[in-house]
Amino acid sequence: MTNKTDAAFIVQKAIKAFSLRASGYLFGFLFTWFMAYYLGAELQGIFALAFIFMAVGSMVSKIGLDTSLVKWIANSEPGYRFPIYNRSLLITFFNAVVIATLLYFSASYIGRMYDKPNVVTSIRIAAVAMPFYAVIDIIGAYYKGLQRIGRFAFFVQFAKFFGAFVCIVLLYKFITPSTELPITAYLIASLIIALIGILIIRREQRQSKVVEVKSAPVRRMLTESYPMMISSAIVLLMGWSDVFILGFYVSEGEIGVYSTAIKIATLVSFVYNAIATTITPKIAIYFLKNKDQKLRKLIRMGANLTFIVSLPIFLILVLFPDFFLSLFGQEYLIGRRVLQILLIAQLTNSLTGPVGPIFQMTGNQKLLQHYITISLAINIIVSLLLVSNWGMEGVAIGSALGMITWNILGAIYLKKKYNLASWPGPK
Repeated sequence: MTNKTDAAFIVQKAIKAFSLRASGYLFGFLFTWFMAYYLGAELQGIFALAFIFMAVGSMVSKIGLDTSLVKWIANSEPGYRFPIYNRSLLITFFNAVVIATLLYFSASYIGRMYDKPNVVTSIRIAAVAMPFYAVIDIIGAYYKGLQRIGRFAFFVQFAKFFGAFVCIVLLYKFITPSTELPITAYLIASLIIALIGILIIRREQRQSKVVEVKSAPVRRMLTESYPMMISSAIVLLMGWSDVFILGFYVSEGEIGVYSTAIKIATLVSFVYNAIATTITPKIAIYFLKNKDQKLRKLIRMGANLTFIVSLPIFLILVLFPDFFLSLFGQEYLIGRRVLQILLIAQLTNSLTGPVGPIFQMTGNQKLLQHYITISLAINIIVSLLLVSNWGMEGVAIGSALGMITWNILGAIYLKKKYNLASWPGPK
């Protein structure tokens, strides 16, 4: 495959992924706006706390299988693909049910821990939603490994946000609004989308003429996926540790403001995520086949395209934070400094390129785990030191430093070890 063909592939697939992700982000944004405008920042804060436990539980239940599945599917013979997917799906669902059960019966304790009894029911609903939320990521990983980026983006980056928005609007319209309404919308949407995805892949499996092997290498799957789960867990904890810490120090309303600032800040990484999604399977293929030159050019093209689009988004958001926050209501304007701090972290994430996917697709997930652990420690320590006096801004500084640290450390290592420049520059 020529460099020109690679460039066309990235642009074509990235546009499809970007379009679906943009649509998904729009509905996710509308979900947040609807919740903020009609239900208020306090209820939004309760939802954010419940969502943390659903997201973390879902991630743990996958034990890294969603990340590993991309590499396995991309490099496996056709006969192994369905068995590997099926086994990953069953393991994830079983784990999620176990973790969800524990979370459900621990909800009262969590409410007392936060001294926020009004989060208990929302956490229990989040526990019920957890298995279906996890299954959607396994379905997406299967399609991502096949380089069917449109299908991946539909399930992971569009459908669950679209479904949640439609559900919250319908629930608000036809039942009495309650504290649990937003997380209930996620439960209904996740259940429907997970079932649709399972049925579609099952139909593809029945229609396929590929002769399948009888089983998947479960022990090897778990051995390879576990380090990726640790890395993903730490990244997720880093992303949500700020809300977790704020839960002990500030009101539900301020948590709602902070979570809205996070939502706006991630616009900067929008294109980065679409491009990283597109090139991840090719990174695995080129690395396995020792196509170093193609690998370097692929990563550099992705980094340049990310930079060209992300920088203008960053400048608009960082210069006009009040305008974007005011879309959710005047009470959200107290989050302007938080938004600007988080924007700097997101810009760094985009500028350093697809560090995480490169590490995971090249067998360096354990080293990535070390870098992210260091960054998580920095994040938590700085946040705890600053939160008492600086509140939301202090936690935002801790979160930003954590994200910046592991991305820069990873980018430096890739350059020294493999001569891979993951940042923008001349081809």
